[in-house]
Amino acid sequence: MEPGAVLRIVMIVTGVFLLGQSVSSLARRKMTEPFCLTWGLISVIIILAGILLRPDEWNRYISGTGMLLVLMIGFCVLYGAYFMSARVSELMRKNQELAMQVSLLKHETEVLEQRMEELTGEPEKDPASEEA
Repeated sequence: MEPGAVLRIVMIVTGVFLLGQSVSSLARRKMTEPFCLTWGLISVIIILAGILLRPDEWNRYISGTGMLLVLMIGFCVLYGAYFMSARVSELMRKNQELAMQVSLLKHETEVLEQRMEELTGEPEKDPASEEA
């Protein structure tokens, strides 16, 4: 089989796999919606490139070994980018969770300060206002 035909098949299979992986990541809540949408678009572009482009004529320019090297580099770049976007999504979710927890703690602190004011009968002095 010619390297150009192998490249077409590999591109289509990679696009389908990437599309399935991005939908699966969205379903398992591993990745946020914007990242999944981006990876879905990238996978559709890869599938269309494999179908519409004719890399059969590349045989004159790239040998089988060169094609293998290009495919390995391409897979490494795709895997690295996908891994990074999954980690960024995870950090975004954790950051949002922590922001909600901080907001709840601030509200709870305000309620406790109001109770202390009611029990002691005097307002709590702010350390910043004492220095002024």
